[in-house]
Amino acid sequence: MKKKFLLPLLLILFSVITSFADNTSENNLNTGRWSIVGNTGLNRYDGDLNPDYDYTGILKSPNVDFSLEYNFNPVFSLGWNLGGVIFNQEDVDEVFTSGGIYTSAFLGVDVLSILNGKKSKKWSLSGFAGVGLSGLINPNYITTRPGPIPDPTNGVIFPPSFFIFPVGGSLEYNLNKKYCLGLNLRYFYTNTDQMESIERHLHTDLWQNVSISLRYKFVTKENKHFRDEVFDFKTEPSLVIYNQLQQDVTNLNVRLDGIDSKLENLGERLVVVEDILSNNVPDTDKDGVPDVRDLEPNTPQGNPVDFWGRRLSVKTIQVEELLSVYFDFDSIELDKVAQITLIKIAEKMRNDASLMLEIRGYTDNPGNNTYNQRLSQRRADRVKEELVKVYGIPQNRMVANGKGKISNPPMKNLMNRRCDFFFSK
Repeated sequence: MKKKFLLPLLLILFSVITSFADNTSENNLNTGRWSIVGNTGLNRYDGDLNPDYDYTGILKSPNVDFSLEYNFNPVFSLGWNLGGVIFNQEDVDEVFTSGGIYTSAFLGVDVLSILNGKKSKKWSLSGFAGVGLSGLINPNYITTRPGPIPDPTNGVIFPPSFFIFPVGGSLEYNLNKKYCLGLNLRYFYTNTDQMESIERHLHTDLWQNVSISLRYKFVTKENKHFRDEVFDFKTEPSLVIYNQLQQDVTNLNVRLDGIDSKLENLGERLVVVEDILSNNVPDTDKDGVPDVRDLEPNTPQGNPVDFWGRRLSVKTIQVEELLSVYFDFDSIELDKVAQITLIKIAEKMRNDASLMLEIRGYTDNPGNNTYNQRLSQRRADRVKEELVKVYGIPQNRMVANGKGKISNPPMKNLMNRRCDFFFSK
Protein backbone atom coordinates (compact mmCIF):
# COMPACT_ATOMS: atom_id res chain seq x y z
CA MET A 1 0.00 0.00 0.00
CA LYS A 2 2.87 2.29 0.83
CA LYS A 3 4.35 1.79 -2.63
CA LYS A 4 1.34 3.45 -4.21
CA PHE A 5 2.11 6.70 -2.42
CA LEU A 6 5.80 6.84 -3.44
CA LEU A 7 5.42 8.23 -6.97
CA PRO A 8 2.83 10.92 -6.06
CA LEU A 9 5.06 12.03 -3.19
CA LEU A 10 8.03 12.45 -5.54
CA LEU A 11 5.89 14.38 -8.05
CA ILE A 12 4.77 16.77 -5.32
CA LEU A 13 8.41 17.34 -4.28
CA PHE A 14 9.36 17.95 -7.90
CA SER A 15 6.63 20.59 -8.20
CA VAL A 16 7.89 22.37 -5.08
CA ILE A 17 11.51 22.36 -6.34
CA THR A 18 10.43 23.61 -9.80
CA SER A 19 8.40 26.42 -8.24
CA PHE A 20 11.37 27.46 -6.10
CA ALA A 21 13.73 27.44 -9.07
CA ASP A 22 11.29 29.40 -11.25
CA ASN A 23 10.94 32.07 -8.53
CA THR A 24 14.71 32.23 -8.26
CA SER A 25 15.00 32.77 -12.02
CA GLU A 26 12.29 35.43 -12.03
CA ASN A 27 14.06 37.32 -9.27
CA ASN A 28 17.38 37.13 -11.17
CA LEU A 29 19.06 35.39 -8.23
CA ASN A 30 21.89 33.13 -9.43
CA THR A 31 20.26 33.04 -12.85
CA GLY A 32 22.06 30.60 -15.13
CA ARG A 33 23.52 28.42 -12.37
CA TRP A 34 20.61 26.21 -11.24
CA SER A 35 19.27 23.16 -13.04
CA ILE A 36 17.00 20.25 -12.23
CA VAL A 37 17.37 16.70 -13.55
CA GLY A 38 14.73 13.98 -13.75
CA ASN A 39 15.91 10.33 -13.98
CA THR A 40 14.08 7.11 -14.68
CA GLY A 41 15.65 3.71 -15.16
CA LEU A 42 16.15 0.14 -13.98
CA ASN A 43 17.98 -1.36 -11.01
CA ARG A 44 19.96 -4.52 -10.31
CA TYR A 45 20.20 -5.50 -6.67
CA ASP A 46 23.58 -6.94 -5.73
CA GLY A 47 23.48 -8.38 -2.24
CA ASP A 48 23.68 -11.90 -0.89
CA LEU A 49 21.31 -13.37 -3.44
CA ASN A 50 22.47 -16.21 -5.61
CA PRO A 51 24.18 -14.44 -8.54
CA ASP A 52 22.35 -16.58 -11.10
CA TYR A 53 19.00 -14.89 -10.48
CA ASP A 54 16.65 -14.20 -13.38
CA TYR A 55 17.76 -11.01 -15.15
CA THR A 56 14.20 -10.34 -16.30
CA GLY A 57 13.62 -9.19 -12.72
CA ILE A 58 15.60 -6.06 -13.54
CA LEU A 59 12.75 -5.00 -15.82
CA LYS A 60 10.46 -5.17 -12.79
CA SER A 61 12.81 -3.05 -10.61
CA PRO A 62 12.36 0.56 -11.72
CA ASN A 63 13.41 3.78 -10.07
CA VAL A 64 12.71 7.49 -10.45
CA ASP A 65 14.55 10.39 -8.87
CA PHE A 66 15.20 14.10 -9.20
CA SER A 67 18.32 16.17 -8.64
CA LEU A 68 18.74 19.87 -8.01
CA GLU A 69 22.19 21.14 -9.06
CA TYR A 70 24.13 24.38 -8.71
CA ASN A 71 27.12 25.13 -10.94
CA PHE A 72 29.70 27.25 -9.14
CA ASN A 73 31.80 27.20 -12.35
CA PRO A 74 31.32 25.64 -15.81
CA VAL A 75 33.04 22.40 -14.80
CA PHE A 76 32.10 21.76 -11.16
CA SER A 77 28.67 21.52 -9.56
CA LEU A 78 27.03 20.66 -6.25
CA GLY A 79 23.75 18.74 -6.12
CA TRP A 80 21.04 17.22 -4.00
CA ASN A 81 19.18 14.07 -5.05
CA LEU A 82 15.87 12.50 -3.94
CA GLY A 83 14.43 9.30 -5.37
CA GLY A 84 12.52 6.09 -4.97
CA VAL A 85 13.32 2.52 -5.96
CA ILE A 86 11.51 -0.83 -6.23
CA PHE A 87 13.30 -4.19 -6.05
CA ASN A 88 11.52 -7.22 -7.48
CA GLN A 89 14.15 -9.82 -8.26
CA GLU A 90 14.40 -13.58 -7.85
CA ASP A 91 16.21 -16.74 -8.87
CA VAL A 92 15.38 -20.41 -8.43
CA ASP A 93 16.29 -20.29 -4.74
CA GLU A 94 15.37 -16.81 -3.56
CA VAL A 95 12.95 -13.95 -3.98
CA PHE A 96 13.56 -10.38 -2.83
CA THR A 97 10.99 -7.61 -3.10
CA SER A 98 10.94 -4.18 -1.50
CA GLY A 99 10.49 -0.51 -2.08
CA GLY A 100 12.37 2.42 -0.62
CA ILE A 101 13.47 6.03 -0.85
CA TYR A 102 16.92 7.59 -0.85
CA THR A 103 18.49 11.02 -0.74
CA SER A 104 22.06 12.24 -1.11
CA ALA A 105 24.29 15.23 -1.71
CA PHE A 106 26.96 14.97 -4.39
CA LEU A 107 29.76 16.78 -6.21
CA GLY A 108 29.90 16.63 -10.02
CA VAL A 109 32.70 17.39 -12.47
CA ASP A 110 32.71 17.62 -16.27
CA VAL A 111 35.47 15.12 -17.06
CA LEU A 112 35.27 15.75 -20.83
CA SER A 113 36.21 19.40 -20.36
CA ILE A 114 39.27 18.47 -18.31
CA LEU A 115 40.40 15.78 -20.77
CA ASN A 116 39.96 18.03 -23.83
CA GLY A 117 41.31 21.14 -22.17
CA LYS A 118 38.23 23.13 -23.14
CA LYS A 119 34.47 23.14 -22.68
CA SER A 120 32.36 21.46 -25.38
CA LYS A 121 29.35 23.31 -26.81
CA LYS A 122 27.13 20.22 -27.08
CA TRP A 123 28.49 17.34 -25.02
CA SER A 124 29.40 16.83 -21.39
CA LEU A 125 30.72 13.69 -19.75
CA SER A 126 30.32 14.13 -16.01
CA GLY A 127 31.38 12.08 -13.04
CA PHE A 128 29.95 12.45 -9.57
CA ALA A 129 30.24 11.05 -6.06
CA GLY A 130 28.17 11.68 -2.97
CA VAL A 131 26.89 10.50 0.37
CA GLY A 132 23.36 10.11 1.68
CA LEU A 133 20.74 7.98 3.40
CA SER A 134 18.33 5.31 2.25
CA GLY A 135 15.65 3.13 3.77
CA LEU A 136 13.49 0.23 2.54
CA ILE A 137 9.76 -0.21 3.04
CA ASN A 138 8.42 -3.68 3.84
CA PRO A 139 11.36 -5.80 2.63
CA ASN A 140 10.34 -9.37 1.80
CA TYR A 141 12.91 -12.14 1.45
CA ILE A 142 12.02 -15.80 0.78
CA THR A 143 14.57 -18.56 0.26
CA THR A 144 14.46 -22.26 -0.55
CA ARG A 145 18.24 -22.51 -0.56
CA PRO A 146 19.41 -25.58 1.40
CA GLY A 147 21.59 -25.07 4.40
CA PRO A 148 21.49 -23.15 7.66
CA ILE A 149 19.82 -19.99 6.44
CA PRO A 150 18.65 -17.63 9.22
CA ASP A 151 14.92 -17.25 9.55
CA PRO A 152 14.06 -13.64 8.54
CA THR A 153 11.47 -13.54 11.30
CA ASN A 154 13.96 -14.47 13.99
CA GLY A 155 17.03 -13.09 12.27
CA VAL A 156 18.57 -9.64 12.44
CA ILE A 157 16.39 -6.58 12.73
CA PHE A 158 16.27 -4.69 9.44
CA PRO A 159 17.71 -1.18 9.87
CA PRO A 160 15.19 1.62 9.33
CA SER A 161 17.86 3.53 7.37
CA PHE A 162 21.44 3.14 6.25
CA PHE A 163 24.15 5.15 4.54
CA ILE A 164 24.55 5.13 0.79
CA PHE A 165 27.50 6.30 -1.31
CA PRO A 166 26.39 6.95 -4.89
CA VAL A 167 29.05 7.21 -7.61
CA GLY A 168 28.66 7.22 -11.36
CA GLY A 169 28.81 9.03 -14.64
CA SER A 170 26.50 10.81 -17.05
CA LEU A 171 26.82 11.52 -20.77
CA GLU A 172 24.63 14.49 -21.73
CA TYR A 173 23.78 16.21 -25.00
CA ASN A 174 22.47 19.78 -25.19
CA LEU A 175 19.19 19.74 -27.09
CA ASN A 176 18.88 23.52 -26.85
CA LYS A 177 19.53 26.37 -24.46
CA LYS A 178 17.38 24.90 -21.68
CA TYR A 179 17.26 21.11 -22.10
CA CYS A 180 19.83 18.28 -21.99
CA LEU A 181 19.24 14.59 -22.65
CA GLY A 182 21.45 12.17 -20.72
CA LEU A 183 22.41 8.54 -20.23
CA ASN A 184 23.50 7.61 -16.70
CA LEU A 185 25.23 4.71 -14.97
CA ARG A 186 25.26 4.72 -11.15
CA TYR A 187 26.40 2.52 -8.29
CA PHE A 188 24.79 2.88 -4.87
CA TYR A 189 27.13 1.44 -2.24
CA THR A 190 25.82 0.90 1.30
CA ASN A 191 27.28 0.31 4.73
CA THR A 192 25.00 -2.65 5.50
CA ASP A 193 24.60 -6.34 4.69
CA GLN A 194 20.97 -6.41 5.81
CA MET A 195 18.97 -4.91 2.95
CA GLU A 196 17.07 -8.17 2.48
CA SER A 197 16.82 -8.58 6.30
CA ILE A 198 19.40 -11.39 6.25
CA GLU A 199 23.06 -10.87 7.21
CA ARG A 200 25.50 -13.43 5.82
CA HIS A 201 28.72 -11.43 6.18
CA LEU A 202 29.60 -12.09 2.55
CA HIS A 203 29.82 -8.47 1.39
CA THR A 204 27.98 -5.22 1.86
CA ASP A 205 24.89 -4.70 -0.26
CA LEU A 206 24.68 -2.36 -3.23
CA TRP A 207 22.57 -1.78 -6.29
CA GLN A 208 23.31 -0.64 -9.80
CA ASN A 209 21.22 1.69 -11.90
CA VAL A 210 20.98 2.54 -15.59
CA SER A 211 18.75 5.47 -16.46
CA ILE A 212 17.95 8.18 -18.93
CA SER A 213 17.63 11.75 -17.75
CA LEU A 214 16.30 15.12 -18.84
CA ARG A 215 17.91 18.26 -17.47
CA TYR A 216 16.14 21.61 -17.35
CA LYS A 217 18.38 24.67 -16.95
CA PHE A 218 16.92 27.79 -15.41
CA VAL A 219 18.03 30.62 -17.68
CA THR A 220 16.59 33.85 -19.02
CA LYS A 221 16.37 35.02 -22.60
CA GLU A 222 19.31 37.33 -22.09
CA ASN A 223 21.87 34.78 -20.90
CA LYS A 224 22.81 31.12 -21.01
CA HIS A 225 23.49 28.59 -18.30
CA PHE A 226 26.82 28.72 -16.53
CA ARG A 227 27.50 25.04 -17.30
CA ASP A 228 27.31 25.90 -21.03
CA GLU A 229 30.00 28.57 -20.91
CA VAL A 230 32.48 27.60 -23.63
CA PHE A 231 36.07 28.30 -22.65
CA ASP A 232 39.59 27.08 -23.24
CA PHE A 233 41.58 26.13 -20.16
CA LYS A 234 44.72 27.52 -21.83
CA THR A 235 43.18 31.01 -22.07
CA GLU A 236 41.70 31.14 -18.59
CA PRO A 237 43.35 34.07 -16.74
CA SER A 238 44.20 32.03 -13.66
CA LEU A 239 45.71 29.24 -15.75
CA VAL A 240 47.59 31.70 -17.94
CA ILE A 241 49.19 33.10 -14.78
CA TYR A 242 49.87 29.57 -13.56
CA ASN A 243 51.51 28.57 -16.86
CA GLN A 244 53.59 31.75 -16.86
CA LEU A 245 54.75 31.09 -13.30
CA GLN A 246 55.56 27.52 -14.23
CA GLN A 247 57.63 28.75 -17.19
CA ASP A 248 59.39 31.28 -14.94
CA VAL A 249 60.24 28.50 -12.48
CA THR A 250 61.62 26.39 -15.35
CA ASN A 251 63.73 29.30 -16.59
CA LEU A 252 64.93 29.96 -13.04
CA ASN A 253 65.99 26.34 -12.66
CA VAL A 254 67.96 26.57 -15.91
CA ARG A 255 69.67 29.73 -14.68
CA LEU A 256 70.44 28.13 -11.31
CA ASP A 257 71.98 25.14 -13.07
CA GLY A 258 74.20 27.56 -15.01
CA ILE A 259 75.16 29.38 -11.82
CA ASP A 260 76.00 26.08 -10.10
CA SER A 261 78.34 25.14 -12.93
CA LYS A 262 80.08 28.51 -12.68
CA LEU A 263 80.42 28.26 -8.90
CA GLU A 264 82.18 24.91 -9.13
CA ASN A 265 85.53 26.55 -10.02
CA LEU A 266 84.87 29.94 -8.42
CA GLY A 267 87.67 29.48 -5.87
CA GLU A 268 90.28 28.91 -8.55
CA ARG A 269 89.06 31.86 -10.56
CA LEU A 270 89.15 34.16 -7.51
CA VAL A 271 92.79 33.24 -6.94
CA VAL A 272 93.56 34.27 -10.51
CA VAL A 273 91.69 37.57 -10.04
CA GLU A 274 93.51 38.30 -6.80
CA ASP A 275 96.87 37.71 -8.52
CA ILE A 276 95.90 40.03 -11.37
CA LEU A 277 94.85 42.85 -9.04
CA SER A 278 97.62 42.42 -6.51
CA ASN A 279 100.89 44.38 -6.53
CA ASN A 280 102.58 42.00 -4.09
CA VAL A 281 103.77 39.68 -6.86
CA PRO A 282 106.87 39.90 -9.07
CA ASP A 283 107.23 42.78 -11.57
CA THR A 284 110.27 41.90 -13.68
CA ASP A 285 110.37 44.97 -15.95
CA LYS A 286 109.51 47.40 -13.12
CA ASP A 287 106.68 49.03 -15.07
CA GLY A 288 104.23 48.84 -12.15
CA VAL A 289 102.27 45.93 -13.67
CA PRO A 290 102.67 42.48 -12.01
CA ASP A 291 104.00 39.71 -14.25
CA VAL A 292 100.74 37.74 -13.79
CA ARG A 293 98.87 40.27 -15.89
CA ASP A 294 101.74 41.88 -17.83
CA LEU A 295 101.11 41.23 -21.52
CA GLU A 296 104.46 42.90 -22.41
CA PRO A 297 106.88 41.66 -19.72
CA ASN A 298 109.93 43.45 -21.23
CA THR A 299 108.71 47.05 -21.43
CA PRO A 300 111.57 49.58 -21.45
CA GLN A 301 111.92 51.37 -18.14
CA GLY A 302 110.02 54.66 -17.93
CA ASN A 303 107.67 53.89 -20.81
CA PRO A 304 103.97 54.53 -19.94
CA VAL A 305 101.85 51.36 -19.87
CA ASP A 306 98.18 50.50 -19.45
CA PHE A 307 96.60 48.18 -16.85
CA TRP A 308 97.82 45.11 -18.77
CA GLY A 309 101.40 46.36 -19.10
CA ARG A 310 101.11 47.25 -22.79
CA ARG A 311 103.12 50.25 -23.99
CA LEU A 312 101.04 53.33 -24.69
CA SER A 313 101.61 54.96 -28.04
CA VAL A 314 102.09 58.43 -26.53
CA LYS A 315 104.89 60.94 -26.62
CA THR A 316 106.47 61.60 -23.25
CA ILE A 317 107.11 65.27 -22.56
CA GLN A 318 110.34 66.06 -20.75
CA VAL A 319 110.28 68.93 -18.24
CA GLU A 320 113.15 71.11 -17.12
CA GLU A 321 112.78 70.04 -13.50
CA LEU A 322 111.38 67.00 -11.76
CA LEU A 323 108.00 68.02 -10.34
CA SER A 324 106.92 66.17 -7.20
CA VAL A 325 104.85 66.70 -4.08
CA TYR A 326 105.84 65.19 -0.73
CA PHE A 327 103.85 63.83 2.23
CA ASP A 328 104.33 63.36 5.93
CA PHE A 329 104.67 59.83 7.25
CA ASP A 330 101.47 57.76 6.69
CA SER A 331 99.67 60.89 5.39
CA ILE A 332 97.88 61.99 2.21
CA GLU A 333 97.49 65.66 3.17
CA LEU A 334 98.96 68.38 0.90
CA ASP A 335 101.01 71.13 2.56
CA LYS A 336 101.76 74.65 1.26
CA VAL A 337 104.87 73.52 -0.61
CA ALA A 338 102.83 70.88 -2.38
CA GLN A 339 100.27 73.54 -3.38
CA ILE A 340 103.05 75.59 -5.07
CA THR A 341 103.96 72.52 -7.17
CA LEU A 342 100.30 71.92 -8.07
CA ILE A 343 99.98 75.54 -9.27
CA LYS A 344 102.84 74.87 -11.72
CA ILE A 345 101.25 71.60 -12.85
CA ALA A 346 97.87 73.23 -13.40
CA GLU A 347 99.39 76.15 -15.35
CA LYS A 348 101.25 73.72 -17.63
CA MET A 349 98.05 71.74 -18.27
CA ARG A 350 96.07 74.91 -19.07
CA ASN A 351 98.72 76.16 -21.50
CA ASP A 352 98.54 72.99 -23.60
CA ALA A 353 95.11 71.37 -23.88
CA SER A 354 96.62 68.29 -25.59
CA LEU A 355 98.72 67.33 -22.59
CA MET A 356 97.84 64.19 -20.60
CA LEU A 357 99.04 63.71 -17.03
CA GLU A 358 99.95 60.55 -15.11
CA ILE A 359 100.22 60.97 -11.34
CA ARG A 360 102.34 58.24 -9.74
CA GLY A 361 102.13 57.77 -5.97
CA TYR A 362 104.83 56.18 -3.80
CA THR A 363 105.56 55.36 -0.16
CA ASP A 364 108.74 54.71 1.82
CA ASN A 365 109.84 51.27 2.94
CA PRO A 366 108.29 50.66 6.41
CA GLY A 367 105.00 48.72 6.43
CA ASN A 368 103.71 45.73 4.49
CA ASN A 369 103.27 45.76 0.74
CA THR A 370 99.47 45.67 0.73
CA TYR A 371 99.09 48.68 3.02
CA ASN A 372 101.74 50.69 1.15
CA GLN A 373 100.13 49.93 -2.20
CA ARG A 374 96.81 51.32 -0.97
CA LEU A 375 98.51 54.35 0.62
CA SER A 376 100.34 55.18 -2.63
CA GLN A 377 97.06 54.99 -4.55
CA ARG A 378 95.31 57.23 -2.04
CA ARG A 379 98.09 59.82 -2.42
CA ALA A 380 97.79 59.80 -6.21
CA ASP A 381 93.99 60.06 -5.97
CA ARG A 382 94.30 62.97 -3.51
CA VAL A 383 96.52 64.95 -5.89
CA LYS A 384 94.18 64.29 -8.81
CA GLU A 385 91.17 65.38 -6.74
CA GLU A 386 92.93 68.64 -5.80
CA LEU A 387 93.75 69.44 -9.45
CA VAL A 388 90.13 68.83 -10.46
CA LYS A 389 88.33 70.65 -7.64
CA VAL A 390 90.71 73.56 -6.94
CA TYR A 391 92.41 74.16 -10.28
CA GLY A 392 89.69 73.01 -12.69
CA ILE A 393 91.74 70.49 -14.67
CA PRO A 394 89.40 67.96 -16.40
CA GLN A 395 89.71 64.57 -14.73
CA ASN A 396 89.63 62.76 -18.09
CA ARG A 397 93.03 64.27 -18.86
CA MET A 398 94.62 62.68 -15.79
CA VAL A 399 95.21 59.17 -14.45
CA ALA A 400 96.28 58.29 -10.87
CA ASN A 401 98.47 55.22 -10.33
CA GLY A 402 99.68 53.95 -6.97
CA LYS A 403 103.09 52.26 -7.31
CA GLY A 404 103.57 51.14 -3.73
CA LYS A 405 106.79 51.56 -1.74
CA ILE A 406 110.27 52.54 -2.82
CA SER A 407 112.76 50.25 -1.05
CA ASN A 408 115.87 52.33 -1.66
CA PRO A 409 116.90 53.65 0.80
CA PRO A 410 115.16 51.11 3.15
CA MET A 411 114.05 53.56 5.81
CA LYS A 412 111.67 56.38 6.54
CA ASN A 413 112.46 58.97 3.92
CA LEU A 414 110.53 62.03 2.88
CA MET A 415 111.89 61.79 -0.67
CA ASN A 416 110.16 58.42 -1.07
CA ARG A 417 106.76 59.60 0.26
CA ARG A 418 105.80 61.49 -2.87
CA CYS A 419 103.79 61.79 -6.08
CA ASP A 420 105.59 62.31 -9.42
CA PHE A 421 104.07 63.85 -12.56
CA PHE A 422 104.57 62.54 -16.10
CA PHE A 423 103.27 64.45 -19.11
CA SER A 424 102.45 62.90 -22.45
CA LYS A 425 100.48 63.57 -25.63
